[in-house]
Formats: sequence, structure tokens, C-alpha cells
Amino acid sequence: MYSGVDPAECARRAGQSIEVLLRFYAKFLDGVREQANRLIEQSMEEWERIH
Repeated sequence: MYSGVDPAECARRAGQSIEVLLRFYAKFLDGVREQANRLIEQSMEEWERIH
């Protein structure tokens, strides 16, 4: 999940529901919000640069 892989795909491969995946493996999500914020900011900066 932190790797950028879709949680639904992770759950499918683990043979779990997304709910179970997030409930029991949430500790692996540390840093995901920060990474998402960085990616969003980069995308917005790029959008502003080209428009």
C-alpha cells in the first residue's frame, strides 16, 4: 500500500477483504498520507507550470 499499489489489489492477492487488510495491516500505511500529499502538490505545481 505504501508502495503505491492499489489496496484492492493488495487485498485480492492476500485473499482478504479491503476492510480486513486495512484493519489488520494499517500499521504499514504510515507515511502514505505524506506521500500522497507530496504527489498531489507535485501534480498541482506541474499543472500550474504548463497552463
